[in-house]
Amino acid sequence: MSFREWKIWLKSLPFSMKWMVILILVRPIVDMFYFLKEVSPVISPLYIIGFLTPFLIGFSLLSKTFPKLIKSIVSDFIFSAWSLIVVFSLLVYLASNLDIGAVGDALRYLTPILLFFYFRHFINSKKNLKGILQTFLYSAYIPAFLLVYELLIGPINAEYLSEGRGGGARIQGAYADIMNYAIYATGAFLVKGYFFFIENKKRSSKLKNLIGLLIVFSFSFMALIAIKQTSTWAVMISLIGLFLILNLGNLKGLLIILLFSPLLLFFAQKTYTSKIEPLVAKEYKVIRGEADIDRSFNGRMTRWKEYFEVWNEMSAEANLFGVLLSGNDKAKVMISGGMHSDYVRVLFLSGIVGLLFYLFFIFTLFKRYFVLSKEDRFLVVGAVVSLLLYSITTNPLLYTPFIYAIIPIFCYAILPKTVLKKKDV
Repeated sequence: MSFREWKIWLKSLPFSMKWMVILILVRPIVDMFYFLKEVSPVISPLYIIGFLTPFLIGFSLLSKTFPKLIKSIVSDFIFSAWSLIVVFSLLVYLASNLDIGAVGDALRYLTPILLFFYFRHFINSKKNLKGILQTFLYSAYIPAFLLVYELLIGPINAEYLSEGRGGGARIQGAYADIMNYAIYATGAFLVKGYFFFIENKKRSSKLKNLIGLLIVFSFSFMALIAIKQTSTWAVMISLIGLFLILNLGNLKGLLIILLFSPLLLFFAQKTYTSKIEPLVAKEYKVIRGEADIDRSFNGRMTRWKEYFEVWNEMSAEANLFGVLLSGNDKAKVMISGGMHSDYVRVLFLSGIVGLLFYLFFIFTLFKRYFVLSKEDRFLVVGAVVSLLLYSITTNPLLYTPFIYAIIPIFCYAILPKTVLKKKDV
């Protein structure tokens, strides 16, 4: 989608849809003001957006200008079942903790659910999907500019790692968390790769398309080196592998891969030795039995074991439907980002039943693989794999920029075949 096409698309949207596009665009700027929340929640842009978003979603769903829902009975039922469990647990929590902090936490955990039901209406065509993805790509310009500045001029904010975590400094720009760079680095490559498949069908734009992909890849690779995060390396390598595999069916793509494969192998080996191996050295020691299992996953195993002991002592209903039903003082921590794993956090938040519904919904996305076009396969599988890999040691559902990108993709993937195969209007 060209900038001109994107502008025409944006102008055609009613306010019920346009506000979301603007929010995605400005989100990288808003995230720079994270620390204002420590001064006062009232002046924190993140808190303001967090409280306004549910109201804007409610307004949109009630608006006559908002698109009607295109039903997907199985996927909608599964996601709704998980959502109801989460909502019920949070209502129980708020009943005994009704203060601004608790309300803020509840809204944060509900945001992925609210956005899903919002985008189920918004994403009713490939055109709207492309518009949202192009918006996300434009928003990535800001962290890309910050990254280039930090690499050329000097770090704005750096975190110094111990030798056990790879050593050296990793930069995180004007953000509170390196995940901001990680999300835009991997997300930009996923989106640009998707557009590469689409645009590569046009003879006149192949060279321009390739140059654009290389530029985005350069940003992503620079971010990988700068932030030194194992999970982001895993996501990026998976996306590159998926991109290459799907290009094997294309003769020109296959020739390019064969031509550059010796260079790629050499480059990959050097990158692994110098950049990745220091980050995973501790995990190798655990596997070989040279280090205690508590040190695995960068020491997160210690925390998981501690809270699973608490979970085991809770009632059956808390195990089945979420720790908030237990009334335990530690339940608030157990559903927070402090778990450093969305699998663990979702289990504690919605219980065994909720986690099964959540994973089953993800499974339904994989099942759509055979009804998707090549570019859609790259996009959907890439988004699902990114979520699954990040969820091992991070909490991707709590990073709003991440779900701005993947939830529209999921909502598109579950549309009926007739809609998926319909050409853009």
